[in-house]
Amino acid sequence: MKSVNKDIHQLAVCYFEGSISENDEHVLFEFVNKNQYNINLFRNWENEWTACHQPQENTLLLWERLNYRITIQPNSVSHFSSSVNKVSRNRIWYRVAAVAAVLLIVCYSIISYKTFSEKTQVASFVFETQCAERSRVTLPDGTKVWLNAATTLCCPNDYNKKSRTVNLSGEAYFEVKKYEDIPFIVYAKDYPLLVKGTKFNVTAYPEEKVLTAALLEGLLQFGNDEPGLMMHPDDVVTYDLSLNAKSIYSTDAKQFISWTEGRIEYDSITFDELFRRLSRQYDVDIVFTSARKTDKVLNISLNNGETITDVLDALSLIIPMTIERDGRTLTITFK
Repeated sequence: MKSVNKDIHQLAVCYFEGSISENDEHVLFEFVNKNQYNINLFRNWENEWTACHQPQENTLLLWERLNYRITIQPNSVSHFSSSVNKVSRNRIWYRVAAVAAVLLIVCYSIISYKTFSEKTQVASFVFETQCAERSRVTLPDGTKVWLNAATTLCCPNDYNKKSRTVNLSGEAYFEVKKYEDIPFIVYAKDYPLLVKGTKFNVTAYPEEKVLTAALLEGLLQFGNDEPGLMMHPDDVVTYDLSLNAKSIYSTDAKQFISWTEGRIEYDSITFDELFRRLSRQYDVDIVFTSARKTDKVLNISLNNGETITDVLDALSLIIPMTIERDGRTLTITFK
């Protein structure tokens, strides 16, 4: 038993250092979740480790709820998918105590544990990414969620007990663990999407009037009206909230998750939407000195590694324009 604990202790040290492999992480979590004794043992190891290792400025606390796991990446475009399993993947873990008041912990991503009602102490976990950041979250039921830049995902504290409901603002790609008895529902712009299958992407940024869902695998019910608008693989639904109008079409839905690999790939994207995406992805302010070409629809495919300057230089070959940069501000003048 002591030999086993010694091996697990070494895995815990790797976990605290952020150098643990996916397989070893799974072994560690299985051990910790077996009983309260193992949880307490893990906490003792954690306290010993943190006492000897002063956290860096942005490394705050280990996260109490072991069931949630988060991989956080700055949006360096060329290192998102390839570095997820590497030692240097900049994984940061937090511990958030269950308190009645709001506790906010800030790092590359922000995780909040909020109490909305002091009487009932109903709480939710909030996962956030800023501009030029992406993250991956694994929920307690095994559902995986990739968060794009400037995105917020809220989960109730009782997630996976009576229901699996999340609220999304921004963009996320979901790979949902299937449980017939506990449906998975995403609320985006207060609009419900009932998951009947596994893999889909939702775009619902607050500054945009349109909600978009793209289905890769399984079934997705758009809205809670019976029978509802049922989506099948490669279906894309757009919902214009200002007009209360929905449209559905079929295309290669994989293009909608190209951002998870740091790519920009669209068969058809409007000029305005593209520049909004670039602004969030590269954390820059884009200013136009002349009228935008809002009627432009582009077919675009940009591979990993391009800087914002590379992207705009490539676009200038299609759309005549000049670009001036001053820090985070890019000024574009159309010719």
